[in-house]
Amino acid sequence: MLLLVGYLIYRNYEQNKSFESERTSLLATVRQRRLANDKQQLTFGMKTFTWAVRNTMIQNKPGEINEYFNTLVKDRGIKEMLLVDDTGTVLISTNKKNQGIPFTSRFPGELLQREDVYFADKRPYELSAPVTAPNKRLGTLVMFYTPAPILPDSLSR
Repeated sequence: MLLLVGYLIYRNYEQNKSFESERTSLLATVRQRRLANDKQQLTFGMKTFTWAVRNTMIQNKPGEINEYFNTLVKDRGIKEMLLVDDTGTVLISTNKKNQGIPFTSRFPGELLQREDVYFADKRPYELSAPVTAPNKRLGTLVMFYTPAPILPDSLSR
C-alpha cells in the first residue's frame, strides 16, 4: 500500500511538472504571436492615421487633429498620442501638459529620427511615424500603446 501511495504521489508530481512545462511553452507561443499581430496591426494603423494627420496639417486644422487624438485615446490601450513638429516640439498631445515642450525632455529622441513607421516592443509599445509632405517632413506622429494582458492577473503566475 505504501508503495502504491508513493507511486501516485510521484506520478502526480510528474504530471504537474509536465503541465507547467506545456503551459509555459504555450504562453510563450501566444506572447510571440500576439506581438507579431500587434506589430502588424498597429504599424498599419499608424501608417494610415499618418495620412489623415498629414492632410489635416496641410489644411492647417490643428483642432481636427486634436479631435482625432481625443477619439483614439478613448480606445483601450492607447496611453498617449503626440504630434511633434519638425523642430522637436510637441504640438498636440492627449496629455495637455506635454504640449509645447521639447519632445526629448520626456521621451526617447530616437522616435523622431525614423524614416518609416517604427515599432518598439517595450511596455508600453512605442510607435512613431514621419508625417511628410511631398518635399519635406512636417513632423512625427508618436503613440504609446499598452496591450491588454494575455491572462487575467488571477490566472498569471
